[in-house]
Amino acid sequence: MAVKIAAIADIHYKSGDIASCGRRRSAIADILLLRAVHRLNRWIKPDVTILLGDLIDDAHSPNALDDLRRIKQMTETLKSPLIAIPGNHDMDVDTFYSVFEYPGQVVDVKDVRFVLFFDPAEPRHNARRTDAGLRWMTSAKSGHAGPIVSVQHVPLFPAGASDSPYSYTNAKEVWSVFERCGYTLALSGHYHDGDDILSRGVASSVIVPALCERPFRFVEITIDGTHVQTRIHQLALPEGLDLVDYHVHTPFAYCQENMDMATSLALARDLGLAGLAFTEHSGQLYFDDKTFWSAAFMPKGIDTQDGRMNRMPQFLEQARRFCPPAILGLEIDCDYQGRPVVHPEDLQEISIRLGSVHWLEALMKPEPDIARAAEEMLARLEKFLPSGIDILAHPFRAFGRKKTEVPDDLMPKLIRLLRKYGVAAEINFHTQETSEEFVLACLNEGVKLAFGSDSHNLYEVGELQPHLDLLSRCGVSPSRLKEVLVNFDLPTEAPPKEKSSAGVETDQSVGIKSR
Repeated sequence: MAVKIAAIADIHYKSGDIASCGRRRSAIADILLLRAVHRLNRWIKPDVTILLGDLIDDAHSPNALDDLRRIKQMTETLKSPLIAIPGNHDMDVDTFYSVFEYPGQVVDVKDVRFVLFFDPAEPRHNARRTDAGLRWMTSAKSGHAGPIVSVQHVPLFPAGASDSPYSYTNAKEVWSVFERCGYTLALSGHYHDGDDILSRGVASSVIVPALCERPFRFVEITIDGTHVQTRIHQLALPEGLDLVDYHVHTPFAYCQENMDMATSLALARDLGLAGLAFTEHSGQLYFDDKTFWSAAFMPKGIDTQDGRMNRMPQFLEQARRFCPPAILGLEIDCDYQGRPVVHPEDLQEISIRLGSVHWLEALMKPEPDIARAAEEMLARLEKFLPSGIDILAHPFRAFGRKKTEVPDDLMPKLIRLLRKYGVAAEINFHTQETSEEFVLACLNEGVKLAFGSDSHNLYEVGELQPHLDLLSRCGVSPSRLKEVLVNFDLPTEAPPKEKSSAGVETDQSVGIKSR
């Protein structure tokens, strides 16, 4: 019976103005953890998630308890059971478990038993397993016939098996008990570089790398009987791909959760993006939230705008502070006549124009007419795409939001329109799935593709791994990315440093390159 484990170590979160501690990205560590949680929930789906200690960076900080609560909050959407243990940077065990739920020292998941250890610290960031701990190693195995995992913060491995400078002062004795009791795996953190010892065939031990240090890794472990398999995941993008996220929202979006332009740029740097575009909803800038969400502006489009409500000047003013290095863009709504919902003078200020079809009249009736909706969409796009649109965002969002099937003949006709007007198709995984069928059809017709995270929360910025995985399944290797992805010139001039909402002072030019 296979058990899938997600192991995350050394988050080292610290709120406030700290930008880093050595290589640690402590100020954004909460965002990194939330990004990992959502990736676990949607793509990996583990049977259990384990946090291996050092969840916060400074237990002596006045904000330490609030920092720990913040990390707990980031885990509350996890769909798998959670096991969390404290590390040497966390507070004492009792205080730690006043925030996190105490799992007990033995946790059984299917046929795998996890045995937790809270070992006392020794000099030079080592640890020691006490006589009571050694006896516990033996007794915890009693009555259990399946795989058994020793879980601790400080690395446990046989002598010479790892480059980790941290271990147990009585490691030889501990490992002897480990082998005598037939433990399957020692799972640890603490050594930030990590060590996938299993891959070397040396020992049944995995040291999970630090989430807080680039490239922000965690480990997926599958135990099936005596067989243990590991897979390393990273939150940063692979090096050298020069990817651009063309769809990032801002605090001006009604549907945003915590967006901040300075923090988005800091994340772009840390996560390996070549660039990003701030592309706010045009309809949300021109109309109040009630008018927008009810689609009351759709019949007359921009003519509905009467001057009483217009946040476009404020958006442009604030966004220009970050553009360059970011790209100034809009996600432009398409009204029922196929016209862009944007004033011509505002359109001239924009470098990247994403076009969006959020509503179809035929789908808003009590009994939606799917065939008519397809005809409506094509007719509107015939007028909309040549109006200056660069990228068609989430092409089938209007159907997905209504939970209706996309008509079979719509996809090829839509793709032919994209080719006709030289508009790129966005790959988008925000509340939807871009299909392999769509990507393959675009590739076959020579339609360029664009990556968009459609970020409404900071954890989503630059989350393009699903996009890369999709292209890989469609036979597009990393060496072919520049061939199939749209390529716009990126700005290179950098503005003065800004403070993000996370207190990170960011040089926005870092990690943003011309192509």
